Amino acid sequence: MKTYLRLAPLALAISAGNAVAQSDNETIAQMQQQLNSMQQQLNSVKDERVRFNGFFSTGYSRASNDAGFEGITDKTSITDQSLLALQGTFEVTDKSQAVMQLVGRGSEDWDPVIEWAYLSHRPTNDLQLRAGKMRIPFFMYSDSLEVGYAQTWARPPAAVYDPVAIQSYVGADATHTLNFDGSSLTSQVFTGFTEEEGNISEVELRNTAGLTLTWTDYIWTVRGIAATAEASINAARLAALAEANGLQLVDGQAVLADEERGNFYGVGLGYDNGTWQVISEFTRAEVDGKFADTDSAYISVARRFGAFSPYVVVGWIESQDNNEREGAFLAQTPSGAVVPAVPESVLDTRRDEYSVGMRWDITSGVALKADVTHVRGFENAAGGLNPAFVLTNDDESTNVYTLKLDSAF
Repeated sequence: MKTYLRLAPLALAISAGNAVAQSDNETIAQMQQQLNSMQQQLNSVKDERVRFNGFFSTGYSRASNDAGFEGITDKTSITDQSLLALQGTFEVTDKSQAVMQLVGRGSEDWDPVIEWAYLSHRPTNDLQLRAGKMRIPFFMYSDSLEVGYAQTWARPPAAVYDPVAIQSYVGADATHTLNFDGSSLTSQVFTGFTEEEGNISEVELRNTAGLTLTWTDYIWTVRGIAATAEASINAARLAALAEANGLQLVDGQAVLADEERGNFYGVGLGYDNGTWQVISEFTRAEVDGKFADTDSAYISVARRFGAFSPYVVVGWIESQDNNEREGAFLAQTPSGAVVPAVPESVLDTRRDEYSVGMRWDITSGVALKADVTHVRGFENAAGGLNPAFVLTNDDESTNVYTLKLDSAF
């Protein structure tokens, strides 16, 4: 009996130890379960606050000659038509987000370029404020300018979308939407600056300010824009044209505008009932100095037949101040003599564009497009094309054939 009494405390201790161990194991298991639950919640929040999407395009274009419409010649490669973009949207708060878009273009050796990098905030559901680097909102398709999948065409109509070489700006904007019964009116004010190098000239815009108004009933859309800026334009292609002839432009001759006043106006009209799509834009670009003031317009009609959408586009562009360019750009010969090198009329612009194409939506997010564009009427006004070819050949037109694959993901 005494032995049992002596062993009782030991048995109780062992029993208590087992209970404590069991309790600790249960506690650890509960803590692990809570930790896993917290991790799932964090992952859920992370997934909700960060979104990624992108778009991709590739294709092949070839022209009947070297007139250079859209930079396309009879030797254009697939790389020149290709690009890949990735966009990230980060929810900073319930009302604020940061957006960044990287674009790599085959024509630029796939070097990534930041096209968008801005912070947006919505104080109310009807008002959005943004600051950073954004697309400059000159056109109806400015925000999706390089998103080929978002467009019916193989490329935006060049007559309207090419004269203004810039695509992005650094600044701020405010967008307000006023909702009516079955329609809405959106107004946007923007300001900022930009400096970009195009295939024809280097453009710098300072103190840019503009206003856009867009009304839609979700079938019809009417849009207007007015913008102004101090423009500086250096025509790099003119210098290259002179150098090809063994000449060096005199300093300052390639400067088409030096902090001159520039204005841009545009009106757009759209109709889309799900079957028929009609889009038209008219624009005017004015810059004091030698840079061509142009009027341009296009109208596009498309009809959807299930996955297939045939379309036709007619475009036109013409400079309105040719009488201000009747002299010549001066250059220096190897001997030092200063001579007229390139006529200023090389900047005069006039052409008509006719496109017929087909879009085939292969699957969700992927579309194949075929396009034939006929361009004519530029024989006496080579602005925007390859003047070295146009002015030295008898070709009065060019045909451009395009096969393009667009994707959004």
